[in-house]
Amino acid sequence: MKSGLRILGLDDGPFKRDSDTKTVLVGVLMRVNSYVEGISVRNIAVDGIDSTETILSMVYGRFREDIDFIMSNGITFAGFNIMDISRINQITGIPIISITRKKPDMDSMFSALELHFSDYAERIEILKKTSVNEIGYDGKKLYINCSGISQNEAIYLIKKTTVMGNIPEPIRMAHLIATAIINGESHGKT
Repeated sequence: MKSGLRILGLDDGPFKRDSDTKTVLVGVLMRVNSYVEGISVRNIAVDGIDSTETILSMVYGRFREDIDFIMSNGITFAGFNIMDISRINQITGIPIISITRKKPDMDSMFSALELHFSDYAERIEILKKTSVNEIGYDGKKLYINCSGISQNEAIYLIKKTTVMGNIPEPIRMAHLIATAIINGESHGKT
């Protein structure tokens, strides 16, 4: 795999479910060798339905010609704002991998969606299109969901972009930036 390949890493910022209506979604464009080439920040609704369109707007923004892969921290952002990874892959042609450290409890998610959302059937349908697979490498365990890339290719890409721990750098960097933006705002800083 060439070091010039670029990954758009995605993660959302923290939020208070009882008071926040939005949080940030951060995209970090990074080469496989961890060189950061750009950052994109958008707002998404807490428990909304805008994460897929927001990610598409990032992809079709100024980095469109540069993104070879997309990696995300899970497929839900800002609570139950569910990203449709197969739709993003189908529209853009860019392979996408969502990664989590813990196995998602799909039955609990389905129950929570049905209990709290009038559009639960659509949200559940997006989740049912996903296929979460446990992977292990170098003594580490993760759960991934892929679209447009094989599991073996995804594992290789994860290994190539993980410097320490078990989270790839593009996602880790997006997480750090999103957290800093929200924490800075909550303390009156920019």
